[in-house]
Amino acid sequence: MRMKRTVTRCNYFLLLIVFLAGGACDSAPAPDKTIYSNTSNKELKQKALLVVKSIRELVNSYNTKDRELRAEYDKKDKPKLSVEEKKTMRDQWLKESDAVHDAAMRSYKENYWAEAILLRNELYRRLPKEQNQKNLAPIYQNPTNVLGIQVIADHLELIAKSLPDS
Repeated sequence: MRMKRTVTRCNYFLLLIVFLAGGACDSAPAPDKTIYSNTSNKELKQKALLVVKSIRELVNSYNTKDRELRAEYDKKDKPKLSVEEKKTMRDQWLKESDAVHDAAMRSYKENYWAEAILLRNELYRRLPKEQNQKNLAPIYQNPTNVLGIQVIADHLELIAKSLPDS
């Protein structure tokens, strides 16, 4: 028991030394710094607009797939089908539509979510304070559907175009 405490205290002591040494060497990043902090306004604007374009392509791809599923469902939906057959068809359509939606949301989260937040924060840091819209922060953090992703693309484009090139 005594040996175990000594080892644990030793580990805590080593951890404390490493932490203090890291702090003394300024190894921790500054809280306001991001990968875009040293980027020019023109480059930042270009990067933001490129991300906006990619997000819009994702949204358009989702909309196309969803329209195709809806058209396929409408073709199959005939008045002479029984109520049970209609219900089965509708359930299948909803399942497929949900799968397409979930795939689009997953793709956004994996590929653009963090980038959009970093870009928005850096753009806000460089723009006058009156252009900051704090009410959109929850949408950036947790878009609930493809419409939310579209709002993010529209807003990111708006603030990127508001940034002067110089």
